Amino acid sequence: MPHTLGGARRRLMLLLVLAGFAQAVCVVGFALLVHGAAYRITHGREIASGHDRSALYTHVAGYSPTTLAVGLVTSACATVLLKAAGEPLAERLAQSYVHSVRMRLFDHVAASEAGGPFRRTVGVTVLRFTGDASALRLWISKGVAPILVDGVFVTCALVVLAVIAPGIGALSAALILLAAAAVALFGRRLRERVRETRRHNGKLAAFVNERVTHTAVMQSLGRVEQERRVMRRRSRDYGRAMVRQARLTGAMSATAEACGIGILLVVVTVGLVAGTTWEVLASLLTVANFLGGPLSSLVRVQEHWQHSRVARRRIAEVLSARTPLAGLRGAEPLAHGPGRLELEGLRVDGVLDASAVALPGQRIVLQGPPSAGKSLLLRLIARLQEPDAGAVLLDGQDLARHDPESVRRMIRLTSPELPLLRGSVDKNLRYGEPPDAAKRADEEHIEALAALLPDGLRTRVGENGHGLSMAVRYQVAMVRALRSGPRVLLLDEVRSEEAFGSDLMERLLERYPGTVIYVTDEPKLAARADVLWRIDEGKLTVHEPVRQIDEPVRAGMEPEMGRGLQK
Repeated sequence: MPHTLGGARRRLMLLLVLAGFAQAVCVVGFALLVHGAAYRITHGREIASGHDRSALYTHVAGYSPTTLAVGLVTSACATVLLKAAGEPLAERLAQSYVHSVRMRLFDHVAASEAGGPFRRTVGVTVLRFTGDASALRLWISKGVAPILVDGVFVTCALVVLAVIAPGIGALSAALILLAAAAVALFGRRLRERVRETRRHNGKLAAFVNERVTHTAVMQSLGRVEQERRVMRRRSRDYGRAMVRQARLTGAMSATAEACGIGILLVVVTVGLVAGTTWEVLASLLTVANFLGGPLSSLVRVQEHWQHSRVARRRIAEVLSARTPLAGLRGAEPLAHGPGRLELEGLRVDGVLDASAVALPGQRIVLQGPPSAGKSLLLRLIARLQEPDAGAVLLDGQDLARHDPESVRRMIRLTSPELPLLRGSVDKNLRYGEPPDAAKRADEEHIEALAALLPDGLRTRVGENGHGLSMAVRYQVAMVRALRSGPRVLLLDEVRSEEAFGSDLMERLLERYPGTVIYVTDEPKLAARADVLWRIDEGKLTVHEPVRQIDEPVRAGMEPEMGRGLQK
């Protein structure tokens, strides 16, 4: 987890401490001026004659009425302005910290395997970015900041009370300590309530996320009414849990209110019993009255602390998982080469064992029974999953030792597991902007694709590609993969060109100069390959493809050389 005091946050925390101290100075100055004004009203003649110098604050009372009025207004305005300035400072501190947490989470998710065993569900991951991050933000802005500002203010106020009236200062401090002990006891129970509400909130969020995302499944199976009952039950469970939590927070707020009232009663009672003059009593009441707001703010610190403890633990659980796809620090990008791909002892324990070589420009069909590991092998080659052993080499370079971004520009994967993004077709094609040379190279594909769409490249794309047919989605994804000019193109679950409604696959196999590895069970597409890779019982073997009688060998290819790069 990022450190709370990291970077510029030290300066912001110091500013908050200074703001709290400045507020205390302003309040004390306001109380001093109130006392002086009251003393001037009652002892005006003594002050005018210049004979009375023993009474408290007579040097302040000696100021003119105009000066006292200006001082009162100035100190009051300064207190208000400092309070107003504290909120944005606290929020800046909170946003700085939460930003670092979000970026750490993003980097962690980006370096994790999408289908890995340690990867959380989409709903849980989003909850960490939103709900848990917000809990940390509230802890910093409504917890740490009040401790720095209001904590300093309350401490200074108690010191002033103790200096003016030691008995009142001691009793006020005792009341605050008692209130703090009561709030701490409430906090232990609040922790359990927070866990309960989070548990119900998690169930509700997971239910809504899945059902809303897959509404068509619910509708097609006639489960709308049943799921509505589940929704109602979980929503009510969450609501009841929130009410139980609110009872505790309400009790803590009442404790703060009682403490503030108690301090006022102590000031009045002790002041009257001790025969304190009304001028001194007025200044004491002024200081005590200003304590109410800070005390209430400090009590809420406990609530935000309990929320943040649970949130921090959940975020730490995510960050503690392995990130096998994280690049080495200072890793070099892949050097240019013809595109020779080698699988050296590539192994996922109990699932896959593969060793093979793909020559530059070859068309390789990958086949095998369902769940044999075909998609897994493509993910391993594309460095979207880490093998348990072995390596993938491109032109003799171990992909695991080079910059991941350059690796994925050179090896592109098109798969149903990699859907289109929400926006437009043009936005999807430009995602990860390729070099200008690559733009020119795929212009023919883009023009052919635009001709198939009702609004051309401006055609809107919904979440996961909704709004486009399955055929067009695959074509957009394929052209998107081609835009970086990769040396190796991986295609998962390829269907015939007739299913696409265009000759994109035909032109790809004929004209694309790089290596193509594609998964298909269709004989016509399989026969177009130069080499057959087959996975059976987790073992990869290399064969000659079975060609159809009417299928010609691609012009310019020599079968005995593995049909390398097309001239």
